[in-house]
Amino acid sequence: MYELGYYYKKKKLDVLQRINKESNSHDKILVCWVKGDQGITPSLLNFHLYRLGGYKSKNKGNQFSVPVFIKDPLPEFFNDIIPLNKNKPEKPVIGFCGQGKAGVEKVIIDLVRGFKNRLYKYAGKYPFDLEALSSSTYMRSKILDSLEASPLVHTNFIRHRKYRAGTTSETAKKESTKAFFKNMAEVDYIVCYRGAGNFSVRLFEAMASGKIPVIITSDNNLPFEDRIQWGRFPIIPEKQWKKTAQLVASFHDKLSNEEFVELQMTSRQLWEDYLSYKGFFSHWVDRYISTQAKTNLSVEEMEKDKRK
Repeated sequence: MYELGYYYKKKKLDVLQRINKESNSHDKILVCWVKGDQGITPSLLNFHLYRLGGYKSKNKGNQFSVPVFIKDPLPEFFNDIIPLNKNKPEKPVIGFCGQGKAGVEKVIIDLVRGFKNRLYKYAGKYPFDLEALSSSTYMRSKILDSLEASPLVHTNFIRHRKYRAGTTSETAKKESTKAFFKNMAEVDYIVCYRGAGNFSVRLFEAMASGKIPVIITSDNNLPFEDRIQWGRFPIIPEKQWKKTAQLVASFHDKLSNEEFVELQMTSRQLWEDYLSYKGFFSHWVDRYISTQAKTNLSVEEMEKDKRK
């Protein structure tokens, strides 16, 4: 079995359909996964789809968000110690390091790309799902602008116009990664908003570093929404982005010092238990073992009833 993109790129949809037909003949769910920013929703029956992005409003209950699996940052950047702030500051200290500067020219570039993808889609040459016709980089820039302008929060931002500040050499990339996690260590909250795909890599990097994510939603699915209480963190709908500083400040004010420290530790623990590679698949396997066990139990009960 391959990820879905393989069957579309190699023009082997007939193979995918045969696999689906076989799974349906045995009354089994076909479990699929797709990688990359641009996901694919296949035309199949009785399937589960695991993907990085996707839209909650288009989810029919059979799409599940997968975390971006990152290397644990503690050993390399934090000496194996969670960089906790054990003293709650008067104002929330919010960090960001990355592509966070964009003007009208970036909006035009992103919109043109979106229109091209739509033309290719209608021509049958683009198998991927279409992203919202907007510029996520520009929106991120506006969110950061609003936070920097607010007296309600302290900000520690390193804003670039290009991804990784346009670095290309391995040495420069390593330095930019060091700067990224140094910024993490200096703050308590991290702005987490979507990128090219409808998900945030920074969300998982922040939680792995024991930081409190400020989750600005964009109609996106989150991993294990049935198990993780994501509402324990600040969650801000995209339409309310102008109120980000106000909402984070209000959230922060309501925390006691103990709760503030505990939330940082909880963030890291959730990454370990659910969002790391090992953690995710331990729960993923459990989901299907539990489903199969319930199915087997139902069959046994039916047989008992027949014997009665």
